[in-house]
Amino acid sequence: MKKTYFLFLLGLMSIMAFGFSACSDDDEKGPESSSALIGTWERISCTYQYKENGEIVDEGKDEGNDLVGFKLVFKEDGTCKSAEYHTDKWDWFDEGKWSYSNGIITITDNNESESIKVKTLTDSQLIIETTDKYTEDGIFYEDYELTEYRKI
Repeated sequence: MKKTYFLFLLGLMSIMAFGFSACSDDDEKGPESSSALIGTWERISCTYQYKENGEIVDEGKDEGNDLVGFKLVFKEDGTCKSAEYHTDKWDWFDEGKWSYSNGIITITDNNESESIKVKTLTDSQLIIETTDKYTEDGIFYEDYELTEYRKI
């Protein structure tokens, strides 16, 4: 369950990667109202950095054909779901409830909540940033992703 939930957050908020630039926050497009979020979003790029015990173990940027098909759907009724494309079909694997306030999307699924920072939200573009820190089997993990979606 944790892995499925993490995959959901990873794609959505999940998540999503280091923006390796020196741009300040005032260069970003400010998050609009929650109505801009409603619809179906397709992941188009993901910049990431993963660390184990403070050491970078993987980093880079995936875009285009490097990305597995991934969609997010935000509905007006406050529900959301995500899907991955496998073997000629979309597999819907997670559903939950969403809210949006002050540039933060909050997703609640099975009594667990995750907050996702919105870097850009327009009628056609969504860029989210996620950071996940956890310890498993004595290893401290830090996952950071910056993911861009387009509305379809």
